[in-house]
Amino acid sequence: EVARSTGSCIVCTAALAAALLWIPAAAEGGSPQAPAGKIDPWLSDRLAEGGSAPFLVLFDRPESLRAALAGVRVSGRPGRAVYDTLRERARASQAAARAWLDARGIPYRKLYVVNGLAVSGSLDLARALAARPDVLRIVGDPAVRGIEGGWAIEKTVCGLPWGVQAVEADDVWSQDGVRGDGIVIASADTGVQWDHPALIAAYRGWDGEVASHDYNWHDAIDDLPAPIDDHSHGTHTVGTMVGEDPVAREQIGVAPGARWIGCRNMDLGVGSPSTYIECNQFFLAPWPHGGDPETDGDPSKAPDIVNNSWGCPTSEGCDPWTLESSFAALREAGILAVVSAGNSGPYCSSVTDPPAIYGESFVVGATDSSKALAYFSSTGPVTVDGSGRLRPDLAAPGVSVCSSVPVNGYTSFSGTSMASPHASGVAALLWSARHQLKNRIGLSRCILSRSADPAVSPTYVTECGGTTAATRPNNLFGWGLASAWDAIHLGPDADADGIPDACDCAPADGGAYDLPGEVGGIRFDTGPDIISWNSLALEAGPGIVYDLLRGDLADLRDLGTIEDASCLAGGTSANSFEDLDLPLADGAFYYLVQARNGCGAGGWGSNSSGTARVHASCP
Repeated sequence: EVARSTGSCIVCTAALAAALLWIPAAAEGGSPQAPAGKIDPWLSDRLAEGGSAPFLVLFDRPESLRAALAGVRVSGRPGRAVYDTLRERARASQAAARAWLDARGIPYRKLYVVNGLAVSGSLDLARALAARPDVLRIVGDPAVRGIEGGWAIEKTVCGLPWGVQAVEADDVWSQDGVRGDGIVIASADTGVQWDHPALIAAYRGWDGEVASHDYNWHDAIDDLPAPIDDHSHGTHTVGTMVGEDPVAREQIGVAPGARWIGCRNMDLGVGSPSTYIECNQFFLAPWPHGGDPETDGDPSKAPDIVNNSWGCPTSEGCDPWTLESSFAALREAGILAVVSAGNSGPYCSSVTDPPAIYGESFVVGATDSSKALAYFSSTGPVTVDGSGRLRPDLAAPGVSVCSSVPVNGYTSFSGTSMASPHASGVAALLWSARHQLKNRIGLSRCILSRSADPAVSPTYVTECGGTTAATRPNNLFGWGLASAWDAIHLGPDADADGIPDACDCAPADGGAYDLPGEVGGIRFDTGPDIISWNSLALEAGPGIVYDLLRGDLADLRDLGTIEDASCLAGGTSANSFEDLDLPLADGAFYYLVQARNGCGAGGWGSNSSGTARVHASCP
C-alpha cells in the first residue's frame, strides 16, 4: 500500500501510509493494559522474592510482526527487506524506552528480530518499564535446559554411519553427483570445534590457510571471537550435516559439500530465550564480532538452513510465544528452520516446547536403524497452544548416531537432536540439486515431506490425535523417514515446471505452482508517474498477473474499506503501471496491488480489524 499526495509530501512510502493509520501495539484489540498486567506472573513471582533477574521487554505481538513481514516478500532472497523492516520498526517503537534506559545507565541488548530488549533488574525496574505505554509485555529470560536425553557410546571411528545411508545421501552423491555445494547450513547449538578434521574444510570462515570468524561465528553466551564447544553437542550435530575427513575416511555428513556457520546459544547445554533469539538475529543478518546487529548486519551472508537441536522448556519459565517472531522472520527471509521434536516421548502431545510447537518450524522426530520410531521421540498433536498442530513433520535417524566431537574425536549420541541435522543435510542436498527450490520454504517443506518413506513402525504408542501409522501424515512420525534421493526425484511433474505435482497447486499450468502471497514494495521509484511493486514470479510462478486499485485516502479513513477504489489495472503481467492522474488539492490517493495465477489470488491484505479486504469489480 502506498499513498500519493498533492500536499507537502509528494510520495509517501508504505511505512508512512501505515503510520497514518497505525494503532500503538499496547492498544491493539482494546484498551491499553494496566502496567501490572504486562508483567508475566512467572517473572513477577520471582522478582517479588527480591534481587534482580534477567527479563525481556517486548514492544510487539508475534501476530503484529508477522503482519508487518507479510508484505515484504521479494523475488530471490528477501533477507534485506525483512532485516530493514524489523530493525526500522524496532528503532521507531523502542526509541523512547532506549533513551530512558540510557539516561539511567541501565544496559540492554537489542533484539530487533522480536522487537524487544534484554534487560536485567529488579521488580521496581520491571514495573517502571511496564508503566510505559510503548511497552507491550515483560517476560522472564531464565536459564533453561536446552538439550536433554540421549546417551553416548564411545567410538574411535564412524566410517559411513547408518544414518547417512538411511536417508540415501550416499546414493545422491554417487548417482546425482550432488553433495550440497552452494548451500550454507547454520548451527544454533553449544558451539563447534571449528578446526575438527571433519569440519574445518566445510567452515565458511576457513579459506584453506586463514580463519576469518566475522559473519561466520557469533557467541551469544560469552561473546568469544572464535568458535568453541564446551559440551560436544554442537560439534556432533554439525558433523552429521556436513562432516567429512577424506584422510581418515570419515564420511559422517549428509551434505559434505555444503558450508557451515555457527552461533553458540547454550552454556554447557543451558540457554535462555534471549540467547536463542540473538542467534536467530545473527542468522538473519550476520554481523562482525563487536558490531551492532542493527547497523552492521549483512543479510547477504545469511545461511540457507538453520539447525535447531534444542528446546526452550515452558516448565522452566520459557514464555511460549517469545521466540516465535524470530522464527517467522527466518521463514520470511527464505531460511529453513529445522527443529528437533524433543525427547519427551512416547506419549501423545509430548511436543510441548518452543520452537517445535511453532508453525514456522520444520520439526523432526527420531528413528532407529530398523526404521522404528525411537521410544523417546516426542509426538503430536500440539495442544499447549490449542492449535492441534500435527507434529512432527517427518522423522530421521536419531539412535546411536556416530559423528564428530571435541577434541578431534568421534562418538555416537541418541536423541531427536541427532535426527534434525540429518533432515537439515537432506534439505541442503535438495536445494543443491534443484536450485529453483532454494530458499522457497513452503514448496521445499512440501517436497521434503511428501517424499518421505512411510515405512516407519511405531513402538509404544500406535495412535495420537486420531492418526495412526497408516495415516499420512500422522502425529507419530509425520510423513515418514526423510529421503534425499526421493526428495530430489519426487514425481510426476505433469507441466515440467520443476515442481512435482504433489506440491504444485496448479499441476497442469506451467506458469503457476504456489498461491501468491501479499504483494509488497509498492512505490514510486522509476519516475513521478510510474508505480511499481515487488514481483512474485519466483515465489508463485512466471504466469503471475497483478490487479491494481487506486482510491481516495480520505475515503479509506472515513469508510475503513477499499470498496470505493477504482480498478486501474486488471490482469497486467508487468509489475509496474503508469498513472498520470493526481489527487485534488490537499488530497491523496492510495494504491493496492494483488497477485493472481492459476492457483488463485493472493488478496488485498487485511483491514486493521484483521478481516480480509475485498473489492467487487477488480479484476
